[in-house]
Amino acid sequence: MALGAWLRVSLAVAIIGLSTLLSGHASALSPRQYRWDELPGDAFNAQGSALKASVYVSVGARVRGKAPLLVLLHGCEQDASSFFTDSGWMDIADRYGLIVLLPEQQHNAFAMVGGASRYGNPLGCFNFADRLTSPLKGGVPREAGAIVSMVDAVRAGKGLDRDGPRIEDGRVYVTGLSAGAGMAATLLADFPQVFAGGALFAGVPALCAQSMQSAASLCGISVMRACGEVKARSGGYDSREWTKAVQRARHPVGRPRVLIVQGTADCTVDPQNALYLTNQWTAFHGLKADAPVVIGQEPSWPARAVRQGYAPAGANALWVETVLLKDVGHVMPIDTGNPQRPCGRVRVSETKTDIEDVGLCGAALAAGFLQLEQ
Repeated sequence: MALGAWLRVSLAVAIIGLSTLLSGHASALSPRQYRWDELPGDAFNAQGSALKASVYVSVGARVRGKAPLLVLLHGCEQDASSFFTDSGWMDIADRYGLIVLLPEQQHNAFAMVGGASRYGNPLGCFNFADRLTSPLKGGVPREAGAIVSMVDAVRAGKGLDRDGPRIEDGRVYVTGLSAGAGMAATLLADFPQVFAGGALFAGVPALCAQSMQSAASLCGISVMRACGEVKARSGGYDSREWTKAVQRARHPVGRPRVLIVQGTADCTVDPQNALYLTNQWTAFHGLKADAPVVIGQEPSWPARAVRQGYAPAGANALWVETVLLKDVGHVMPIDTGNPQRPCGRVRVSETKTDIEDVGLCGAALAAGFLQLEQ
């Protein structure tokens, strides 16, 4: 948002906090002022999937009146709420006044076996490649259709206060980690008219596979293999199907804008997927993947972050950007070292969380690319 608008939001938040403290209701402030509610199941079409969702409305969004909507997709063996609070995205939502839609997959040990028990996923992953069995037009994965239905519901005011904020026109974005990034890429490819942009962390290309059963081998995803054996198929995706997808895509010029972030030491997703994603989205926009450009002043990032951007001549913002994080594994990168601009938290857990403090805030990186501060 513009500086003036940002100052008005900050001042209003401060006034709300002060008035509440003076009235003796300090507990209502702790630790943040926000609204976080489940999206009613009858508010959207689940398309036969097991997906659920909640909606987070930051205090800044309430002050703004209209705010961007961010769809946040967790990775495998994660849940939506913990991923939101730990990944830095809750900090960003509060900082810039966002509304966040949090779809969540359901764990089902018998999923993909067949019959009525096949919905959900054994590891809680989004089924981004579920095309062969999808009843939706064009083989769009049923969960992708369900998430777009959730977006439509929130845009219509479902899950929001009657007199609360609404979604700003043309400002719906999606981001995710791992399988969540795979689903984000699918949403951007199949619904480019819905999403203004997206950020893919350790993701795989759209159309890298036609089923979840084949995704591990075709998309370069590790199940039980050694690190060096995690390889995506040559090219990364079905280029013929991608050409068809591009030809039928209806979207404004320059949208969706796509940020691709990949750790070079990832042993769960083949890091080569970053190249395949870059090829995919530059092709989508008619750009050359071997002709990176620089627009504006280079951001001050850690030396381990190597970036390349792509846009046509005359553009005032990058349409595609790829960031490689040297020696970083399969994680959502956060930075807990700056108390003035908090970004995520490292949760004490007996299991791997796939969130790591690497000295770079991935959520802030994505927010800057997607211009969520505007």
